[in-house]
Amino acid sequence: MQASQSDRERWLAQAIRGALELEIMTAEDVLAHATPELLAAYLPPDVMTGVLQACLRAGLMTADTILDVASPDVLSRHIPPAVLWEAAQSAASRAEIPGR
Repeated sequence: MQASQSDRERWLAQAIRGALELEIMTAEDVLAHATPELLAAYLPPDVMTGVLQACLRAGLMTADTILDVASPDVLSRHIPPAVLWEAAQSAASRAEIPGR
């Protein structure tokens, strides 16, 4: 059985969310790979507007504020999967989680 696009997106979002919750990965780790250029190129205008609004309300643009709006679910729908997977792999390597 082949996974659908939405199944893959949900799986990747859950993997990123879990790594964030377990503190294996930080919001900064995610945005080190999902760079501002990628966010601007791939996120829809309404999400980018939400990011800017949240940062203006907070008076500060932080990785955490960005991920509050552009959550793992949103990122997995719009950012190329290889980018998010690379972020997860980097975090796993730093946490010394074996790859194979």
